[in-house]
Amino acid sequence: MRALAEEILNRGGGVGETALAVCRAVGEAMEYRRGVTGVTSTARDAWPVRSGVCQDIAHIALGVLRAAGIPARYVSGYLLPDPDAPIGQPIVGESHAWIEWFDGQWCGYDPTNLLEIGELHVYVGHGRDYSDVAPLRGVYAGPSSSGMFVSVELTRLE
Repeated sequence: MRALAEEILNRGGGVGETALAVCRAVGEAMEYRRGVTGVTSTARDAWPVRSGVCQDIAHIALGVLRAAGIPARYVSGYLLPDPDAPIGQPIVGESHAWIEWFDGQWCGYDPTNLLEIGELHVYVGHGRDYSDVAPLRGVYAGPSSSGMFVSVELTRLE
């Protein structure tokens, strides 16, 4: 990850251009695959196998950005999985993670989908990494056979 940061820094360019190049390079190098990593996996676990979920890809992008000296943060939220969903029809969203870097203001990018942050993304919170803004956290007292889950419906508006 440090080598990638150094390679991109050596190309020159401003903070925004460099950060975008980092995010695109990480997103293009990684394959989105469930089950390869777990919730406690680190960027160091996912980078060698070049696969993982959005949380892993965001963590790797963060690591490379920070190695390049660019202030960056992890963002937790939801993604509308169907950009062509009919207006007014609720669609179940997917929990998602992306990153933001600071270049005079916070700028976001979704390295998993190689997208700028837009109307498909619903921001919930930000922090240093996943542990600061996990999408589902809490304390439960009751039978061990119970489980916690969350479902978020997103609706495109005109």
